[in-house]
Amino acid sequence: MKRRMRFLFMLAPVAATTILVACSNNDPTPAFDDAPDGASEAAANLPETAAPDAQNGDGGALDARAPFDAEGELVTCTTKPCVTQLVTGDTHYCALMDDKTVRCWGVTSGAIGIMDGGDPSTSYQTVPRDVGLTDVEQLSAANGTTCALHTNGTVTCWGSNNGGRLGLEPPRTDYVPHGPALVTRDGGPIDGFTRIDVGPVGLVFATTSAGELWSWGTNIGDALGRPDETNRILGPGPANAITRVKALRAGGFASENTGGFGFAVADDRKLFVWGAYRWLVTYPGTAPLAVTGLENVTSVAASTERLCAVADGRLYCWGPNGALSCTGTKDGSATPVEIRTRGEAPAREVSISYGATCVRLTDGTVECCGTDSFGQLATGDADGGTGAPLLTKAKALTDHVVSIQVGLFSSCALVQGGKVQCWGSNQYGQLGQGTRDDDRHGTPLTVKFD
Repeated sequence: MKRRMRFLFMLAPVAATTILVACSNNDPTPAFDDAPDGASEAAANLPETAAPDAQNGDGGALDARAPFDAEGELVTCTTKPCVTQLVTGDTHYCALMDDKTVRCWGVTSGAIGIMDGGDPSTSYQTVPRDVGLTDVEQLSAANGTTCALHTNGTVTCWGSNNGGRLGLEPPRTDYVPHGPALVTRDGGPIDGFTRIDVGPVGLVFATTSAGELWSWGTNIGDALGRPDETNRILGPGPANAITRVKALRAGGFASENTGGFGFAVADDRKLFVWGAYRWLVTYPGTAPLAVTGLENVTSVAASTERLCAVADGRLYCWGPNGALSCTGTKDGSATPVEIRTRGEAPAREVSISYGATCVRLTDGTVECCGTDSFGQLATGDADGGTGAPLLTKAKALTDHVVSIQVGLFSSCALVQGGKVQCWGSNQYGQLGQGTRDDDRHGTPLTVKFD
């Protein structure tokens, strides 16, 4: 019998809940609001929240937005099947259903595992397909890797093992697709986790009910928080350098070009960073340092181009690429820059890719900046031109959005009622229509789950 490792005797409720789903029986069902980062938060652990400052940073205009409420949103399932959480990698999406199963679509090989077989270069799933998992509480995805947290605190991962993100034994990196498999240590499944977060490049973090971080993947620049370990690829283990932070969630990346970087949202809703990437870490090193000026952080999304966070209902971005940070300039910043939204409602969630940034406001609207060559900004315009340097309302997205997920050339939204709508590129079947094409799709299409 395989040995199961335990962190605790009784599994606490999942610490990452932000969307509560009330199905037809009116009983709330936990769900998750995740960014690629995806970025989700623990509504059950939120502190009291103050309203934003009355003045903005330019010296005096009153902020007309309503006081910020960081609590999650109740979503009533009015459609069957009903989606309760949505995550994305580069060119694939996965949905957590209200029956705690998982369906994925888009690029199959390397991202959705080995379900279809065949030629990896032409393997696509154009409608959502069940990946064969049950009792799933939360999902996280980035690039070609997806992980699922189960009710019993174990984690299953599948797709790409680039950088060792699947946590295989022995630790290694490879470039073949992998089907879903439990994350193990010393031959036995690890349980006691309450949250899983897949980083955009090379690493994964898992959180326990006590706020302890575990990590695995590529340990460039001590991004995994395990400076005493010298191997390049590490299997699952405690992030010993991050012990002074009681984490709700974590993330980061391990890149050959930029070095490593890690972050954690603590239980006091402050954002801590560490690693070797000077654009995002003021004082590089293994000790986690709080980002000055950010309080009540509810959403974080990271890439090698920038880090974005929602704090007290405001969007902040920083890093080497100012254009992708929606600043209107190419100039980067090593400190957080407030990105003013157009709507009056506070910001709630941010999602980014290598070409676009989108923010969801508490009124269910979405604003985006970046490239629009495939219609990924959801403007509804026939021609996206050069894109949008500043946040622009996704006016073609008319339903109330409860989660926004930005992929490489497409985006999808979980909308009130449990449907998913997608727009942008459909080259790999990302729009979930049962077809593939090279057209521009600037107007959202409802994913076909039936």
